[in-house]
Amino acid sequence: MERTPYLLPFTRDRIPTWLCPVCQSGHLRLLKDTLVERESQASQKDHDHVDWEPDWIRGVFSCVFECNNERCKEYVSCAGDSRVETTEFLDDEYGWSQQQEENFYPGYFVPALVLMDIPKVCPETVRKHLRESFALAYADAGAALNCARAAVEAVLTNLNITRFRNQNGKRRIISLHQRIEGLPNKYDEQKQLLLAVKWLGNAGSHSGPEPTVNDLRNAYDLLESVLAEIYDKKTEKLKAVAKKVNKKKGTSK
Repeated sequence: MERTPYLLPFTRDRIPTWLCPVCQSGHLRLLKDTLVERESQASQKDHDHVDWEPDWIRGVFSCVFECNNERCKEYVSCAGDSRVETTEFLDDEYGWSQQQEENFYPGYFVPALVLMDIPKVCPETVRKHLRESFALAYADAGAALNCARAAVEAVLTNLNITRFRNQNGKRRIISLHQRIEGLPNKYDEQKQLLLAVKWLGNAGSHSGPEPTVNDLRNAYDLLESVLAEIYDKKTEKLKAVAKKVNKKKGTSK
């Protein structure tokens, strides 16, 4: 899926094309009368500064969105940070001009937005960890990556990859890396993608550079591809279509 709209802020009059997390077909529209915002105390104090500009303004907000699908009409609540930002634009009459606009940056959605395509036959154990990841995506990229890593564990368990081994009469946990390496040869192409998600998930758990939204986006891209191959058998289906067309040397009908 195209994830760029999910990285954008919104304004009172401009809402990115966010899919409804319930019906997954309608788009969210802001119920403007529900939007509540407050400027932070620190931001209010900054007004006294000699160099103060409107784009110093910072605050918090909450609001409610509604799905525009008449068969759904579900509500989604949202809360996060607000800030006034300056943008430059080219005016045909006056040349380059500036405009201040209040942008709203979500921290949480309830229910959480769905941030990647998930095959219909994907196990619920995997979906559960992905939903947890989506819920944290805007507030804590590291924690969201941790949940994505847990989704990888769930995929392996669903594929009957052993989680424990008996060693000296004791039950020992097999590392995620070893479990991924233990996938059958038919999943060789997916192994590298899953290992990448594992490393990104590790970054969300350990000390070091803070994971970024871009890291999380990469993890979703990788997982989306893996799930499509394992549960939708996307490449396998395309190969079957190609074989049929090549055999007939024309239409696939």
